[in-house]
Amino acid sequence: MQPHVSFPPTILAEACVLKFPCDLREVGGLCLKVREFFAEIGLETAEMDAWELAIAEGTNNAIKYCRPEAQHVDIRVDVLAESHWVEVRISDHTAGFDWPLQAELPPPDSESGRGVFLIQNLTDDARYLRGRGENCLVLRRKRIQPSETPLVPRSTVTRELRDTGHTLELMTEELASSYESLSAIFRFTADLQSGADAGKFIHRWLAELLTITACDWFALRLLDPATSRLRLLASSDAEWSSEAIFLEGGTDLGPCIEANATLRRTDLWFDLHTPLGPDDPLNHLARGGCGFAHPLFVRDTPVGVLSMGRHDAHRPIEAGDVNVIQTFGDFLGLQIRSTHRHEEQVRARLQARELDIAADLQKALLPERLPSLAHVSLRAYYRSAREIGGDYYDAFQVGEGNLLLVVADVMGKGLPAALFAFMFRSLVRAGRHLATQPAEFLAWLNQNLVQELERAEMFITAQIAFLDCEHDELRVASAGHLPMLIAGADGLITEISAGGPPLGIIAGATFPHTCHSCSGGRALMLTDGLIEARNPNGDMLGMEAIKAELTQAALSGESSQATQQRFVRLLMAFEQGAPPADDTAFIVIVASERTQNDSQSPHR
Repeated sequence: MQPHVSFPPTILAEACVLKFPCDLREVGGLCLKVREFFAEIGLETAEMDAWELAIAEGTNNAIKYCRPEAQHVDIRVDVLAESHWVEVRISDHTAGFDWPLQAELPPPDSESGRGVFLIQNLTDDARYLRGRGENCLVLRRKRIQPSETPLVPRSTVTRELRDTGHTLELMTEELASSYESLSAIFRFTADLQSGADAGKFIHRWLAELLTITACDWFALRLLDPATSRLRLLASSDAEWSSEAIFLEGGTDLGPCIEANATLRRTDLWFDLHTPLGPDDPLNHLARGGCGFAHPLFVRDTPVGVLSMGRHDAHRPIEAGDVNVIQTFGDFLGLQIRSTHRHEEQVRARLQARELDIAADLQKALLPERLPSLAHVSLRAYYRSAREIGGDYYDAFQVGEGNLLLVVADVMGKGLPAALFAFMFRSLVRAGRHLATQPAEFLAWLNQNLVQELERAEMFITAQIAFLDCEHDELRVASAGHLPMLIAGADGLITEISAGGPPLGIIAGATFPHTCHSCSGGRALMLTDGLIEARNPNGDMLGMEAIKAELTQAALSGESSQATQQRFVRLLMAFEQGAPPADDTAFIVIVASERTQNDSQSPHR
């Protein structure tokens, strides 16, 4: 606890109470709401900046160290503002800790302590009250009065902290909650996730960053983990082709500031007083000026290094511009790692709004209701591994009492896969005149998709089945997809492959088809997300487990709804809460079954 600071008694105060889920992605929105409240009551900009950072640190700690059994409980922030002071209370459900009397700046390799140090330096009084099941961080700060000298701007505080040598990383967390910075980064990530050339987008945005920060040059290197080399990805000089920098052991690689910044895990600066070494590759861009190298890390994993500077050494980069560069660089590192399929939750924070919209669009691809016929009932299930995915199923009535059934799996996940799923669905609906001939239907789909899929280096596996109910005939054709499974009333399983190449691989490809009877049995059309489901140990569910369940469903004579729920229970029990490894979709077809409730929504 800090030394006691006296505050005048409250005469008239304004209050704000905010609650939000125990999720780091919610901190940015919380800080914006608190800042809006402070603006309404007339706080100075410097005061709002200091409070924004202190609150972000306090709430981050409350979320990061929350006890597992309390993660469903909302975090509460109470703000009380009087004419001479402001008080903020942040509740938490952590195990609690001993609040130091005066926190010291921790060493660079320490995993904790920076937040407490920063909070104490940004407030006049900070106390931590421990209780049973709930604790409370109480922060108080005097308000600037008209007759007082304004607070030191945050950029000045940042320079003073930088002089201690170890606190620039704090500013990344601070600016990550800035709406303006997040807005720019959101637009960048939307471009990066669109499936186009990531290198061109990165170069364009770094060039824009030069304009924003009034810098003259930039260089971005990415670390190749396999070779321990920093390879140049983009620079302001398109003609410059710098050799890769090998990260040897140790913490000092002589003249190379980019390598040293990466190994030391801290920003390194150069100017007239501490110039670049004569053999440093950045000399080509810096031309005797000033700048710094900022290493990019994601959860302690090195991603690369971003260097920026000015040719005029007498014009050092201002702290505010440094913050923007650091923030953009760190999020750039997150996005680059994300595109390499590394699990990073921060990406969801930046893309939440766009992914919500895309997820709504994808839901519109799936039929709200499956057709219900007198002797055939259907049930379906869909689950995406991410907010949006590339699996698709469809079923609609053709003519008098016949059905067309479709399942498909677009290679990959995320927005690009969902967009191709949308294109595939549109073509299926447009080509339904070919429904009675599944093989010709697939050939037509391939002809209309092959050019776009080749350009995107993607493909689609698909299976089409036409059920002629009058003649009890099931015609099936497949494009690189898993076989359909049919279980007779005796429980014996038949696999229907009818295999051709995936769509988008071979122009002019042809597809075979096969005919079967499914009267009195159960058929299952599925994507590989079902058989490739994994448990926490990494074991795969496999096809044999699916066949065994389908056999039991056939022997028991259960309904299509019961069979659907059987597979859902199998999936959930096997995964034991592990995140889905892939998108999952399947359709259950039960022939010669009369049901009353199959007109309900099929994928609840």
